[in-house]
Amino acid sequence: MKTKQLLLIFLCCIVLASCGRSDDPIPQQTSIDVSKQWRFDASGNLLTGPGDGQWKSTSFTAQELALFAALDTANLIGTTAPAQVLESNGYNAIYPNPFLASASHAMSFSFPNGYSGQFVLKLVYTDSLMNPLLKKTIRLQANASPPPTTSSINLQIMPLLPAGRHRLYYMLCAASNPRFYSSWGNIQCIQ
Repeated sequence: MKTKQLLLIFLCCIVLASCGRSDDPIPQQTSIDVSKQWRFDASGNLLTGPGDGQWKSTSFTAQELALFAALDTANLIGTTAPAQVLESNGYNAIYPNPFLASASHAMSFSFPNGYSGQFVLKLVYTDSLMNPLLKKTIRLQANASPPPTTSSINLQIMPLLPAGRHRLYYMLCAASNPRFYSSWGNIQCIQ
């Protein structure tokens, strides 16, 4: 009888010790701060900006690059990278910000004299947990302007996002350089 009780206690200890344990790691979601917003008017003029590195050329982390994995199938044949992407006043942002959910926002890119070619813009809009809300690729054509002006592209994007604060990650890509420019910034979509 005593042996059965000891065996039962031993088995209970084993069961209790294994409860709550898992060999599979629980995936952790990364929370990002989308509260700091740069504000731009409809003409692209900066109204306020916290000067925190948003909307400037940057290198993405492995987790940020993973957001673009589904877009890596974009056709880059016939695309070329410019020598440089110019940052207007030190940034390349969307405008207006905030923007209406029922309206579009704009982006502009400028390049040094003489650049004429196609490239691909990859966009990923995320929530504050880095869950993608929308992924999109757009093939763009830049046409050279006579010196001393620069070539530029202006485009309108209507992302159809839910109201709230989000983050936009984007990169410019070409066959010769699959990530020749990348940046991010916090955005706000309002009703």
